[in-house]
Order: sequence, then C-alpha cells, then structure tokens
Amino acid sequence: MPHPSPAYIPAIDGLRAIAVLSVIIFHANFLGILPGGFTGVDMFFVISGYVISQSLSERFERADLGFADYLKDFYRRRFLRILPALLVVLFASFLASAMFMPQFWLSELMNRTGLAAFFGFSNFVLAWNTDTYFSPSAELNPYLHTWSLAVEEQFYVIFPAIYFVWLRYRKQTTMVWAILPVLALASLAISAFQTRAEPLSAFYLLPSRFWELAAGAMLFQVIGARRFSARPGWLAHVLLPAGLALVMAGFLFAGRNQFPFPWALATVSGSLLMIAALVLRAEGPFSPLQRLLQSPLATYIGRLSYSLYLWHWPVAVFLRWTTGLEHLAVQLLYPVIVVALAAASYHWIETPIRSGKSLLQRRAWVAFASSFMALGLFSWTALWVSDNPDHLSLSQTRDTYTWYAYRHFPREEISKIDDPQVAGRQLFVIGDSHTAAYRTMLKIVSLKLGIKVLEYEQGGCGVVTLIGPDPAKCAQRRETDLKAIEAKAKPGDIVFLASLRMPELDGREWQRGENAVVNEALAELTPSMNEGARSSAAAILARLEAAQVQVLIDAPKPLFKAPPNRCSDWFNKMNPVCAPGLTMERVQLERLRAPQMQLLDLLQREHPGLTVWDPLPLLCPGATCSAYDDRGKPLYFDSNHLSGHGNRVLTSSFTESLLSIWRNLAFKKNP
Repeated sequence: MPHPSPAYIPAIDGLRAIAVLSVIIFHANFLGILPGGFTGVDMFFVISGYVISQSLSERFERADLGFADYLKDFYRRRFLRILPALLVVLFASFLASAMFMPQFWLSELMNRTGLAAFFGFSNFVLAWNTDTYFSPSAELNPYLHTWSLAVEEQFYVIFPAIYFVWLRYRKQTTMVWAILPVLALASLAISAFQTRAEPLSAFYLLPSRFWELAAGAMLFQVIGARRFSARPGWLAHVLLPAGLALVMAGFLFAGRNQFPFPWALATVSGSLLMIAALVLRAEGPFSPLQRLLQSPLATYIGRLSYSLYLWHWPVAVFLRWTTGLEHLAVQLLYPVIVVALAAASYHWIETPIRSGKSLLQRRAWVAFASSFMALGLFSWTALWVSDNPDHLSLSQTRDTYTWYAYRHFPREEISKIDDPQVAGRQLFVIGDSHTAAYRTMLKIVSLKLGIKVLEYEQGGCGVVTLIGPDPAKCAQRRETDLKAIEAKAKPGDIVFLASLRMPELDGREWQRGENAVVNEALAELTPSMNEGARSSAAAILARLEAAQVQVLIDAPKPLFKAPPNRCSDWFNKMNPVCAPGLTMERVQLERLRAPQMQLLDLLQREHPGLTVWDPLPLLCPGATCSAYDDRGKPLYFDSNHLSGHGNRVLTSSFTESLLSIWRNLAFKKNP
C-alpha cells in the first residue's frame, strides 16, 4: 500500500473553489440558497493549516534548514504570496471609496478597518466595534472581509516556531506531538466561552479561531507521519461524501448566533474528512465527486480563490453603494467583474511575483525590504486618500461646505449680537448623532452671541427621545454627561436636547403608499412606549430644573424615505434605495409626529423651564417637504440628519429662540 504523496493534489484546489464560491454566494445573497455560506472561511482555515504544514515539512526535510533560515524562507514566501495582491485591492478600494462613497457616520470605522488591513490587524478594529459581521452596516464596509486574512496572518506569526519544534524533535520525544492538540483544545474552549460572552471577539480574533487552522496542521502531522499507512481501500470513498455532507450542513444550517461554536465544528470536521480522503487516495477509479474536484474548472477557480476572495467583497460593496445589487443586469455583471479582476490579479500580480526568479524573489532580505517599502508607500497613500476624499470624489457631496454639518468654520461674515443678557452664558447640547448634525448651526451661534457651547454626543444614545424610554444601553454614558453638565452649568444656562424623535422612514415598504406606511409607524408606538417616553422625559427635565438651567428641545424635524447623499449623483440615482424619492407630504409628517407634539405640550405645562423650538416650518414651508430647498441645495445629508446648508437655514431661528429665553429670564428677574 503506497504512502500518501506530499506532491500537489489538484482536488485540494477544488476544495478551495467550494470554499470561495460559498462565501461569494452568501455575500451576494443569491436566492438565499446558502444561508451559512460564510462558513467557507472556516473551510479555508482548515485547508491553510494543512497546506502550510505540508509546505513547511517539505522544505525542512529537503534543505534541513536551521531555525533562522527556516523562518526566513517561510516569511519570504508568505510576503510574496499574500502582500502584492492585497496591497493592490486595498489601495483600489480606498480610491473607489473616495470617488463613489460620500463620507458618512461609518466612514471612520471603514477607513480604520482598511488601514489596519495593511498591517494584518483589521480583525481587531472590527472586534472592538459594536456591529456584528451580519449587521446591515457591515454590508457597507469594503474591508470587512479582511478580518479572515488578519487571522491567518496572525496565525503565521506564531505557528512556524511551534511547528519547527515538532519537525525537529518529533522523533526524539512524543511530548512535542501534544503541543498543537493542547493549544487547539484551549482555543476551542475559548471559542465556546466567547461565542456566548464576547461574540465579536469569538468571531473575529485568533484565540477562538486558532483551533480551526491547527486542525488542518494536525491532520498533516498524522497523515504526513504515515500513521495511516495501513488502511482499508474503501476508507477514502467513505470520507469524501461524509465530509461534504458535514460541510453542506454548515453551509445550509450554521447559526449566526452560535458561531464559531458549535457550528464551525461541522465545517471544520467536514473539511478534515475531505482533505483526508483526497490525501489517502482511494483504490480504483476516482469517484464522480473527486473527478469534479480535480476538474480543470474547479482547480482553476481554486487557484484564483485568493484573488476571488480579495475582490468579491469590495466590488459588491461599491455596486451596493452605486447602482444597487438588486437589478438583474447588475447581478449578471457582478460575477463577470469579480472573475475578470481576480484573473488579472492572479496572472499579472500573484503568479509573476510569487514564482519569479529575480533577486527580489530569491533573497529573503531583499523580499522583506521591498515588501516593507511597498507596504509603507501604499498605506501612506491610502491614509492621504482617506483624509482627503473630496479631492477625488465624483459625488455632489464633495462640496462639503454645503453637505456636511461638522466640517468647516463658517465662511460667511458673522454679525455679532451684543446683548448684556447673553454675556457669560453657556449652551450645553446633549443627545445622539443629531447633536453632531447641528454643529454648523451651533458654531455660528457661538460666534454670533459670544457664548460657550459644550457638546455631549453619542450616536444612538438619544436623550428625551419622545418615542420610548431613553436607550438603556446608554444609561452610563447619559449619567456621565448629565453629571458633567450639572457640575459646569450656572443658573440660567441653557441645555439643548437634540435627538431623533420620530421613527426612521428609510427602508420601509413605500410601494404601499405614504398613508399606509405612516399608519404602520404610528402603530409601532405602543402605550408602554409612550409611557416610557413620558417617564424618561420627566425624569431628565426634573433633574435639569433642579440644576436651575433652562431646557430647549427641538420638535421632530422632517424625515425622508431615502438618503440624499446616496441618491443625488448620476451613478447612484438608479439605486433601488432611492426609488421612494426625496419628498414627503407635510400632512403625513404632521400625523407622524403628532404623538410627540402632544407629549411636548404636556411636558411644557408641567415644566415651565422647557421651551420647544420647531424647525419643521423652516425646513418644510409648503405642502410637500423635500430634502432639497427651492434652489436645489440639500437641506439634509441623509434621510434624517441635516446638511451644512440645512444648518444655516435654521441658524437665525435658533438664535432667536436662545435670545428669547435669556431675555425672558432677565425680564422676570427685573420686571
């Protein structure tokens, strides 16, 4: 019975093809046929563990390398294999982001993810975020997929040294055979614990994923050491379909909330069985499944798998941002674009650099120096692009003075108001992202009145939302901010509560008509939510009254069905997200905000220090509310946050509201 050959096995490339196609089908959401297709990444981990172990073993035995030469040879080949195509994809993604994607609330996270991906740390950025791999916002991050590359790169930092110990001492002592199993079991235990306690760390970080790569390495240790030299001839025939069944179970049934433990066990076990079947080699003719795996098409896709994986996700993100992925023509064009880019990357970048015979490819230190220089150049250029997107943008949003509410110092001349009632006053602003969306207005007001403005803003953490209890997850942050205000505020200062105060409208089924959708949104406001809204508001207002400050609340502003920043350019107007349009009938918005207006009326009667400022008449002077004014300038940046121009439209009214409060205080004090 012949021993397994360490030579190239074409069908393993066929396994890579299965892995990458499952991930692409999942990310493209093609008919929902592979709801667990993301487990193809776990299949990649197992294959990588096996193939890397095989490569290290072959080179160690062929050249009898010392530890230093062994590491230099390994990292030289890894740099040449991974880095060139990755640099090109990351840089191209930064350029495309600057050209086609307006900077918005996720841009900072996206840029940090992309910059970290250059150095193999994007998984840490994603693990420290609050959104999961499966959240809607993740679909907009063109660098999301680099988390798995980061895990592999971090594995490569520690694994070669561990494996060298096994290669050098495996014949002298059996103890070295326990190193990887012990580490893998520890990793599996971490994975089981973190999946429930710290799901983001479990999904993205190496400690809970090490066991998957180690599983492939351990398989090679067993097979490569010829522990199965005697085996029944039918074994491989059984292992291959059994492994495929387990892999398919992961593709079809893997639970997103129970991942990586226990669901990754199915994909990892199935991948191990399939690799074992291919390496052990059945007697007699190949089965139809093995013939399929080693067919020219399957092996070619497998060889392209790295480039396919690199390109498939950013292409999907940029299509989602521009034309939308829902159109049939785009769905048909998407795989063509991805395959063309992957083939170009493989044939013109990967293969020439990896297999060339120049000094760059042959000498480790030359390869390292060249790699670090390229890494520095590409990452520095990407950083410049991320800091200066408006220089490259093809979008109307490149006019950041008009579109953005927090970018610029006022360009217009500010006529200062000298009023003794305002001298020494402070304006505190607390709320969610809508606090930040007022920054242009707040800056102009601070210059105009000569007052100090202090902002306390946390996205998603509304204060006195009027549509339900204030978010429990933000209680600690809210308490910290309120204590800071109480410590700094003087009697007569104003606290401006700025938050989203109506249900968001984008993403709803507008084909049913505005009236039906508004009815649905109103029905979502249950009696318990209304009571929670009243209770939360009363508690905050009572607390601020005790601090002897005045309170100003903005009444609910218009909201829109689609975001202007994604629907105002020639390359995105056809996006299905824009189909509902950028207008709303004012009567429907008045209906939608009626419960909040009634609650504000009640709160004003109960709390004399409360003033309501209503921006709606200025933002919607007619029967139809539009995200643009009558001169074609955007009043809104997205479906519910103001633009810089929208801020300037409101500045005069807001200034008068502040002056009115302070003058009334002075009149009451000195009638």
